[in-house]
Amino acid sequence: MSSAANNMRGKLEEEFQRHMYDAEASPPADLWARIDHDLTVQENALYKKRVVFYRQLAAACLALLLLAGGFAAFYLSGGPAPGHTIAAVQPEKPASDAVVERQETVPAEPAAPRNETSALALAATPEERKQATVQRAGSTEGLGEAKRNAAALVQERKATSTAGLVRMALAQEIEARSEEGGSVEPLARGPKVEIGVAMSNLLYGSARQAIAAVPKDDFNKDKASSFAASGANPAGEKGFLELNKQVMDRVKAVEKDQEEMLLAFSKEAETTGKKDGQENSSESDRWSLGMAYMPSFFDQNVGISGQRMGIASSRMGLMPSDFSAVTASESRMDEARKEFSENTEPGFSFSFEVKTGFKLANKLKLLAGLGFSQNSARSRSSYVIEQFWDQPESGERVSPGPTTIFLPSISTNFATDSINVAKTDAFTVNYRYRHLIVPVGLQYEGKLGKEWFWYTGGGVAANILMGTTIMASTADVKDVNYDVGDESPFRKLQWSGNVSAGVGKRLSNNMSVTVGPEFRGYFDTLLANPEQAQAPQGRPYTVGLNMGVNYDLGKDKNSK
Repeated sequence: MSSAANNMRGKLEEEFQRHMYDAEASPPADLWARIDHDLTVQENALYKKRVVFYRQLAAACLALLLLAGGFAAFYLSGGPAPGHTIAAVQPEKPASDAVVERQETVPAEPAAPRNETSALALAATPEERKQATVQRAGSTEGLGEAKRNAAALVQERKATSTAGLVRMALAQEIEARSEEGGSVEPLARGPKVEIGVAMSNLLYGSARQAIAAVPKDDFNKDKASSFAASGANPAGEKGFLELNKQVMDRVKAVEKDQEEMLLAFSKEAETTGKKDGQENSSESDRWSLGMAYMPSFFDQNVGISGQRMGIASSRMGLMPSDFSAVTASESRMDEARKEFSENTEPGFSFSFEVKTGFKLANKLKLLAGLGFSQNSARSRSSYVIEQFWDQPESGERVSPGPTTIFLPSISTNFATDSINVAKTDAFTVNYRYRHLIVPVGLQYEGKLGKEWFWYTGGGVAANILMGTTIMASTADVKDVNYDVGDESPFRKLQWSGNVSAGVGKRLSNNMSVTVGPEFRGYFDTLLANPEQAQAPQGRPYTVGLNMGVNYDLGKDKNSK
């Protein structure tokens, strides 16, 4: 075997190395063929899935088309056979007018014209003929007046839709009785004859002309002779009353149907009016107001270098005792930086936002508003640092006061003539950053139940720094505050992005509440000049729980 000291390889090693080189340099000849075959199989499987889907879609469309065509054919054909519906009966206009005239003019004495004609035809003696003529004239005058009233009534009812339905219903009853035969034959023939007499009388100016126009066929002769022989026909009158009752029942049914149709039309108009009102108010329904509160944890993600910081004064002229003091201070600085890195953790933070929402679609909403956030972090330290500068003119030593390791370590501009690092009891340091937030985002909602829904959203926000405070829990360290107009090492404007998701419940038609986690990350570092820092800087972020209340504007509170 070969080794670091022995460069000679054995035969087995040479063979193994050759096989390895061959496998790397020359892949199998059918490698690309297998790859192409696998890709072809995948494409064919995908194609077959699409073909099956489109075939099913085409079959569903064809089935719907056939169903719609059958329904349209059934609807256009008019439904059942013509003999079973009122709408299928299409009597001629003169006959229908005569039917209405018959119904209106002869309710009390339905067989009066036929009796008059029969009596006149069968009178044998001159006295009887004269008497019959007088009776005919009296009845003809009454009949003419009744017919004139009937004609006026017909002209009045032609303007309504009920008249046409009544005429068709009566014509259907007459046709049905005429086709039955048997004992109902006199009833079926009687109205037809009287209808013809009524029509002919309407066409002539006098009763004499109307009577002369009555056809003298065998049917009328048989009817006249049978009526004269037997007198009034009670069965005929009874049948006519039954027919009249059926027609009146049919008229009442038609009127009831018209009332129901009118009621349905009024309900439909009311519903249409409500829909129009909803469409008119849909523009105001798009707007909503929301308030959200989010407790969270904030990580400032500020890095501090572990290297020792240089001191401006030279060590060349220092005494051995002074040199040892400087070395001890630098050693404590390193320990303070290490302590800061190990004991810095996220602190409790919160934000409050007021947003206005506008519905872009049924479930998609655009949100924009204004908010305030206070982000906090904390660390534990046991070192107090004090810097000194010598005034060049007076030689007086000036110090800004005791501080922690944080501020001297975040900038390379740190320069001091001397430094004093003292170790004390452990204390806590809080870092607080206040921002004014201008958020813009989108939110999408989905339905979970009758009152529950889920949501997800995301957006961006501009964070304007309003102030920074560094506070220590010990009296040995002075608090540091940076206001809006002060120069500070922190960035004045930061952009951040946020994503959130959760569930909500509708308390009413207008109000709902939501709750869910939210993550907010900043696009830039917390320091304004990270390139001047002694260590790489990270981007801060927050993780919290978003709790919100939303109120929809413009909705009717009583709407379901």
